[in-house]
Amino acid sequence: MNAKNIMSIFIALLLVGCNKAGPRKDTNFTPLENGFGFGQHSKESYPGHRAIWADLQYQNTNGTPIIVWPYIEVEWIQISNNIAVLLGEKAKLYGDGRERLTRRLIAFEAPAGPPMDITDQVFQKWCQESDVQFTNVIQDSFVGLIKTNGVLRFDFGILKRGMRGPDTIDAADGTAIITWPDVESIIQDVKKNGKLKKEKWSGVEYLQKD
Repeated sequence: MNAKNIMSIFIALLLVGCNKAGPRKDTNFTPLENGFGFGQHSKESYPGHRAIWADLQYQNTNGTPIIVWPYIEVEWIQISNNIAVLLGEKAKLYGDGRERLTRRLIAFEAPAGPPMDITDQVFQKWCQESDVQFTNVIQDSFVGLIKTNGVLRFDFGILKRGMRGPDTIDAADGTAIITWPDVESIIQDVKKNGKLKKEKWSGVEYLQKD
């Protein structure tokens, strides 16, 4: 396991200890590009335990940063002109009755947003092009997001059935390539047809298309 994955797991474990919303400490703004930047935060969630996390921010024309997404991994943010695409974490209720963070693909069109969860739209597009059933994509399996040659590449996990016989199921790697115009098209669709939701721990509002 490489250092980035170890750090990602470490941050996710720290976030599990965070309260759903609370006062932020050690707030700052570190510029990335085109008005986007990130803030690093920490607070004592209980005696002897300090939660640490980062968020993506956008600094508007009057110099005031707004929160784009509350829980991020800085190395997995890609920006083109006024659009940011990132792998962000949001709280999800799991089958064991506990809330934990799940990794999703988030897009934001500056300056006003709102942020959008475009995970399902990107997977559906890839599945259609790759002749893979949507249900064979492993949820919460993103392991990378890079920008190369003007396109975005997402790495994730899929299930392959029948490779070793009729009833076998194996995990495999999946890779999706998407252009920035495709991202813009998805953003417009979600902006028109998405529903406003709220990230449970932070209260940040976002759009998602059911």
